[in-house]
Amino acid sequence: MEAILYYLLKVSIGTAVFYATYFFLFRKNKGFVFNRCYLAGSFIAAFIIPLLTLQTYSSLSPATIFFSGNGVSHTWTSGLKAKTMESDIGMADILLYGYLIGLVICLARLIYGYIAAARIRKNCKETDIAGMKVWVAEQKDMAFTFIDQIIIGKNLLGNASLEMVLHHEAVHSRERHFYDIILAELLLALQWFNPFARFHAQAIRNNLEFRADDRVIQVSDKQAYQWTMLSMALNTIDSPLFTAINSSNLKKRMIMMNSPNKNRFAGLSRLAILPVFALLLVSLSGKETVVMSDSGSGMEPSSQQVQENPSDPIDSIEGINKHLSKNLKYPADARSAGLIGTVRLYARVSADGMIQEVLDVKPDEEYVAYDEVVIIGYMGEHSENLKKTKSYRHQILLAEGKRVVESLPKLEISDLQGKLVQFNFKFDLRSTYDRSKIWVPDIDQEAINLISK
Repeated sequence: MEAILYYLLKVSIGTAVFYATYFFLFRKNKGFVFNRCYLAGSFIAAFIIPLLTLQTYSSLSPATIFFSGNGVSHTWTSGLKAKTMESDIGMADILLYGYLIGLVICLARLIYGYIAAARIRKNCKETDIAGMKVWVAEQKDMAFTFIDQIIIGKNLLGNASLEMVLHHEAVHSRERHFYDIILAELLLALQWFNPFARFHAQAIRNNLEFRADDRVIQVSDKQAYQWTMLSMALNTIDSPLFTAINSSNLKKRMIMMNSPNKNRFAGLSRLAILPVFALLLVSLSGKETVVMSDSGSGMEPSSQQVQENPSDPIDSIEGINKHLSKNLKYPADARSAGLIGTVRLYARVSADGMIQEVLDVKPDEEYVAYDEVVIIGYMGEHSENLKKTKSYRHQILLAEGKRVVESLPKLEISDLQGKLVQFNFKFDLRSTYDRSKIWVPDIDQEAINLISK
């Protein structure tokens, strides 16, 4: 559940950044076709970017592994009293359930809007006006487009402004603006809690109206067209699926129609999309570290993967220790930078012993604490010249711990199956000189001869 909420948070951040870019750079420009592509594309991109995974490469150097005890310690709970995973409903559960309730309400509203539109369309009579197929409704002062069908009120048939009204709706129909509307409503429903999503969806609607208005005033009198909009303003239709000439954003539309066409720096401002997209891609996408083993003292990476993922299950704590000892390495980048610190991870083990997910944030539930694992890396200089930088949750060290935990095969250990297991990895550095100091007993040759007898 935490993963879903974390994903929705990333989507919200992406939506906010994309909308802010539109608001400050493109909102007042009359490049309506470009704005249409940007608004729809960025709304979709906000959902896709967090699902992407960027690969980074890290070199690993030899390390010595120590364990602080003999395996698993007792169970710890994150609250003041013990709670079981089955009966516990944490804050993450409440937030997720609240989100799902809001999602159902928004989807129900969308379905209701479709039914309302279909009902009006069903009661219309088809006619041909100026070579266009038009559906005439009994309601007065009505003009809107549903999918690609133009629907107008019966009393508008003899109106002097009918040609302008039909021209406006024909733009919506011909350019298939309905699909932008349905896309905006669906994506808005998926993040109904985010005010920037609402602003973004409204911007999509406004831009479509700006586009239709702009095409009409190119061939019609602007003032007469605006009076037509005002005369129909009191009969707006409350449905999320309509693109109507008498929409509620008349003030913005008139301001846009009366504003000069300033696109002098439009091409330059559009280039801003590239750094914005790159920033979101780096900050919101997933990260996967591809490790490269170095050749020992040479520190040159090779193309072979260090991590091994045997298919044989592990049935003992000693087996886990062997796996960790064999696969854990000290990242070469962290070693050269003198990075040390502790990494704490939480592995969710399924009932059949498979690693389902690895979290780097403590969930609000009980967990089983595994003994601390100490990874000692070695550097080429003496200890007095070794400069260390302590860093908690550094990404390089975090990625190495996560890599190894995710590589664990099936765990046939009843104490861990169906549990959340906490792993603590302590990364530390020593100089090569420290490793070379091997204890030699101070015994003379005479003593050795006596022992040999």
